[in-house]
Amino acid sequence: MAKAFDQLRHDLLFVTPYERGLLARAGVQPRPSWRGGEKLEQHILGENGAKIGVLLLPPLPKGARNVPENLIHQVENAVHRLRGTVKLVVAMSPWGYAPEQELLKAAGPHPDILLGSGPGIGLVGTIAAGGKTAWVRSFAQGKSVLRLEVLAWPEENSTFKWTEEKNIRMTLFGLTDQYQESPQLLTLMQHMGTD
Repeated sequence: MAKAFDQLRHDLLFVTPYERGLLARAGVQPRPSWRGGEKLEQHILGENGAKIGVLLLPPLPKGARNVPENLIHQVENAVHRLRGTVKLVVAMSPWGYAPEQELLKAAGPHPDILLGSGPGIGLVGTIAAGGKTAWVRSFAQGKSVLRLEVLAWPEENSTFKWTEEKNIRMTLFGLTDQYQESPQLLTLMQHMGTD
């Protein structure tokens, strides 16, 4: 699996502490592009005028039913700080559907894009937070690939909103039976407890 990820040549790959532990037990060593920890992380990708700010949301505290208010404020403050220096703010979340929804209902500012994962339904793409956030969520069992295309950079004004096919496009590609599962990856994923 690590070799497959290496061939994708990620600039950054979000691996939660839980996933890192499972991968280590399976004998997979961390790679230099792997990021993610117990605290909110902030990274800037790209060069010159095309910089993208990436926020890696930490796991929620064990047993938490809601997102702690101080964590929502940390995310909002990080989005605010990044806004003046990057073209796009992307947050990556392992929280699950309901906690991500909680973040998007908070006062904001919100990330331009929220890439969600964890418990709950998958989303091809929805516009949330009053039009300010494009939210996509991975689907169970890795049976699809989501492609998100930013057709125009978000504008730095209060009237900006994402509009499908105007400034953003969100597409789902189903991996049908023509794509064969790797028995080794399937076994690893089953041991990781993914749905």
